[in-house]
Amino acid sequence: RVCGARVKSRVAKRSGSDGAMADDVAAPAPDAEMTDAPAPDGAGGEISTGGDHALNSAPNVGTGDGAATLARAQPAASDATPPKPRVFKIGDKVSALASFDGVHHEATVVDLRRAKGAEGKDEDAIGPADVSYYVRYAGMDKRLDAWVAGVNVDVLDPGMTRNLSDPLLGPGSLASPRKDSVNLGDGAPAEGRKVTRNLKRRYNEINNVAGSIEDLAPIDQKLEKEHDEKTKVKNIGCVEFGRFEVDAWYFSPYPAEYADCAKLYVCEHCLKYMKHEVTLLKHKARCRMTHPPGRMIYRHPRHDEGKPGLAFWEIDGNTHKVYCQNLCLLAKLFLDHKTLYFDVDPFLFYVMTEFDERTNKHAVVGYFSKEKWSNEDYNLACILTLPP
Repeated sequence: RVCGARVKSRVAKRSGSDGAMADDVAAPAPDAEMTDAPAPDGAGGEISTGGDHALNSAPNVGTGDGAATLARAQPAASDATPPKPRVFKIGDKVSALASFDGVHHEATVVDLRRAKGAEGKDEDAIGPADVSYYVRYAGMDKRLDAWVAGVNVDVLDPGMTRNLSDPLLGPGSLASPRKDSVNLGDGAPAEGRKVTRNLKRRYNEINNVAGSIEDLAPIDQKLEKEHDEKTKVKNIGCVEFGRFEVDAWYFSPYPAEYADCAKLYVCEHCLKYMKHEVTLLKHKARCRMTHPPGRMIYRHPRHDEGKPGLAFWEIDGNTHKVYCQNLCLLAKLFLDHKTLYFDVDPFLFYVMTEFDERTNKHAVVGYFSKEKWSNEDYNLACILTLPP
């Protein structure tokens, strides 16, 4: 340790070599803290303490290279993304990879499940590969909800969060003055259009935007929340129906033993459902049904057009209960707010089929239903065209 005068002289010589005036480097301020930390490597400075005074190492005093060295020595504030947690919880906002476009989107964790082999692991030992998340993508329709592997779910980047409360506002919306701001399928420009309820509904349908619960009446909000709680997790992944394999859109109340099926196999003639393909093949070998039950009320041959013929069948829910129940369960996979599943007695079902000349059988392509007696004189209950 050296006296303050010696350090001042040493600093003055260095300051002079850097082009700074020696008088600019004064003795330490009277109330400065005592510093006994060593100088940075290669600095060659000494630390002086004299009474209540302290002077940092000489290379860091003044301007020029000394100030730069001091700046480099200070730890920079970190704005890095926080580390990814091992397991997210229900309700967490995350960034999830979507299968429909291969891009990460903001989502909310609705449910989670452990992978096979990870059931007995301790909570601290669970990693991203040991869990899957059922997520709901922000601002998108419920039918796009899906199970996502844990390795494809990450911490939500704050820059990804956007205002999804009203998709009709801002650039590229229905309210935008640009003519190409929205495509409603009718070729009409969006310029000057007033954002009506019908226009908003059409926009939501085209862009897979979920409607806001807050737009409903209070009683409807309560019913919607109860419905969403019961049907929040899709229990069937996809359906093999005839020649087609179709992704399911919504929850359907199939019996418990068919819950959490990756794929459900449905006979396209009698609508019976099975869990395994081999069971379906055995069933087809002995299924004698060639068309829906009931009576044919309409037929339209299309031989000249090179297309299969069409037919409509009227089916009484009271007479053919099992067939109509199976039809309702299948339809519920594609209709979110369908509430009729098993009480089919008061309804008539009108099933549309295509006739396959190779097999001489009719395959279901859609249906609609109506009440036999309606106090409100309604003539339609449900209507569905099966994908694709």
